[in-house]
Amino acid sequence: MSYPKPLSAKSLEKMYRQAGLSEKVRAYLHGFFAACANLYGAIALKNAWFVYQAQKGAPKLSRKDLLAFSSIARREEQLYYVYEIEELFEDEQHNELYRHIISKELIFKGLGKFNLLYRLLEHFSGKSLYIPENILAFAERTPSAEETALLGFLSDLTSETEECAPKLGDSIPNINKGRKLGQFSFLNASERYHLGITKLPAEKAAFLERCSGSEAEKLVRLFKFRDNVGWISFGDTCKYIVEELDEVGVIMDLAKFEELMRLIVSLHNNSHLWRLAGWIPGELAKLYSSSGPPTIAFGPGMQKAFADGALDKADFLRSIRERGLDVLE
Repeated sequence: MSYPKPLSAKSLEKMYRQAGLSEKVRAYLHGFFAACANLYGAIALKNAWFVYQAQKGAPKLSRKDLLAFSSIARREEQLYYVYEIEELFEDEQHNELYRHIISKELIFKGLGKFNLLYRLLEHFSGKSLYIPENILAFAERTPSAEETALLGFLSDLTSETEECAPKLGDSIPNINKGRKLGQFSFLNASERYHLGITKLPAEKAAFLERCSGSEAEKLVRLFKFRDNVGWISFGDTCKYIVEELDEVGVIMDLAKFEELMRLIVSLHNNSHLWRLAGWIPGELAKLYSSSGPPTIAFGPGMQKAFADGALDKADFLRSIRERGLDVLE
């Protein structure tokens, strides 16, 4: 079952009008869906509705509105997909509540297109969702201070060797000797091999897009993606970066190596990770540190929403506890 092709702007506008979704509601939900893809990587509408209910100041919507919007968003060109559950798992029966918002980064072309998505969904098992007070803060991907620091450090490293020597395979002349990693792009031996065996133009284009930008930008982007999905260990992800820096011709002394590790660990420790259901690693550790069911605490913004009557506290607490969570009050 193939994903549906985008419709024209005229057709989409007609569908939105028929669904009774105003421009204000559409604008909010476009941001909401983008934020869900950025924060969680993938999330079922059933859980997205739970996230929406926690948002203060959001336009008043019914669950039917969310479902109607999701069916139309499937026909738009966005940075996320909206997949039916039966498109992901062939044995599943159609259920609108289990329609999934999925970051496009998780879907590959060709064989194994859903492999990383399946791995990510396995990581979700047993974890409660991180629910921010303002989900729209995640609608745009703004680099954190930690990401900017790592990118700056890598961009300033210089390629110095005469050859680019991979761990496995043949060496090639280093045409970028004397240039900084922020000034040129580079395909390592593994990436060149993958490109050589990829036949379909669309798959080649998608692969090159994943490797685009300067060498420094590529390294940061791939680190963040691997850390988000968790398809290899954090230690192996760090090892990959060190090995690629060696292959691209960077000579690391102890001071540079220690600074690199400090920056990588800082980025990891301060990132909202898909495989942790949106949590920052340290926050999730605190959440599960005590015995008994996982707990969640409400910040001052949520407490004010309860006090002002913007959210029904009893209904909200009941919904949380139905999901196997407890609440710190």
